[in-house]
Amino acid sequence: MSEAVVRIEDAAARLGELVEYVHSERQPAVIVKEGRALVRIVPIPAPGEVAGDLIDLVHRWRIEHPEPDEGLAQSVAESRQGIRTPSTESAH
Repeated sequence: MSEAVVRIEDAAARLGELVEYVHSERQPAVIVKEGRALVRIVPIPAPGEVAGDLIDLVHRWRIEHPEPDEGLAQSVAESRQGIRTPSTESAH
């Protein structure tokens, strides 16, 4: 995966185009100021995209580790507590 590197002045002048690029190409873009990376814009995963990756991971894990893992359920529960979904209402 390659990232587009965009100067902050160019990103400000062409924000709509930058967002469309990130969305349509499914590639992140890094915005830099004076040669220093400030932020990364990433596409939001399509519905099912993350779920499919997770399912594949679990399948591979179960093949490689067939024994029961009592700590897995606890780890999953703890990780869910840290997940926040983006809200369009709070976007500025």
